[in-house]
Amino acid sequence: MREIKPDAYGPAARELISKAFSEQRPSTLLFGSPSPEALPALRGMTDQTISNNRRVRMPFDAQALHAALWLLFDYMKESHDISQNIATPSGSYWHAILHRREGDAGNAKYWVARVGDHPIFPEMLADAQDIAAGAGAAGRMLAGDLQNMTTWNEGWLVDRCATPADPATTKVLLQLQQRQWQLLFDYNYKKAFA
Repeated sequence: MREIKPDAYGPAARELISKAFSEQRPSTLLFGSPSPEALPALRGMTDQTISNNRRVRMPFDAQALHAALWLLFDYMKESHDISQNIATPSGSYWHAILHRREGDAGNAKYWVARVGDHPIFPEMLADAQDIAAGAGAAGRMLAGDLQNMTTWNEGWLVDRCATPADPATTKVLLQLQQRQWQLLFDYNYKKAFA
């Protein structure tokens, strides 16, 4: 798996991502309690502090980064207010992830359908296969489905997250969810500021 280094991001993004990953966020498949400790940094972030004071090249991708960081700390309303207004495949993807974490599988799949074939899908599928392969018995249960995919199937993840699972399988699904967040954030960052 490709290592994604937040060192290239600006100070607000680095601080928030470091805090989230040290807390293993998202720590639940569905929304948990918002993090009050992260609220000042979330409210204070700007395009410039997310990007080391770089000029925004693609505004929708920059907005997606804001939605993603709010989502990472379980602030559903704030993330939703942003992602629902991003008329791009990535905006629809963040919107789908939000509704998946809300537990609204039907709404999540509606937004998944609007994503189309997203550029992170090949890497997401390969990484999901690697994660499942390294996760023992729980991973083997998911690996069969993943090995049969020829492209990443986000609807599959929506269904898996909506179905009650044992703790070991839930742990693997959380790893998939965390990797998806990293890949999509990194993709939007490079488009927004490259």
